[in-house]
Amino acid sequence: MCTTIPLLRIFDYDKAMEFYINWLGFKIDWENKPDGVPVYMQISLRDIVLHLSEHHGDASPGSHARIDGFRGLRSYHADLNAAQYKYNRPGLEVPEWNTASIEMTVYDPFGNRVTFVEVPA
Repeated sequence: MCTTIPLLRIFDYDKAMEFYINWLGFKIDWENKPDGVPVYMQISLRDIVLHLSEHHGDASPGSHARIDGFRGLRSYHADLNAAQYKYNRPGLEVPEWNTASIEMTVYDPFGNRVTFVEVPA
């Protein structure tokens, strides 16, 4: 089975850590961060895997990753807002094309969007 891993462009390692690790709760699986070279890394949260890269040309700023099948989105949303991250206060939305689902979109410091989607069983 093939796996697709979204690759998101970042420009500042510390801001990426603050957003993805400290706030969203991802963990660093591995990183390639030699001195004087842009970082390339893999992060994960549950079954979600993302690659983050400072390398020019790896991805376009303003990309959008959609994560379907996220369980416990209301609770996760409440935890994120309780953390009072000063740059982001996401809301929950019910899309008009599927009123049984809920979505939450967060914007990283580099203009990328990550949308978490839960469709109740």
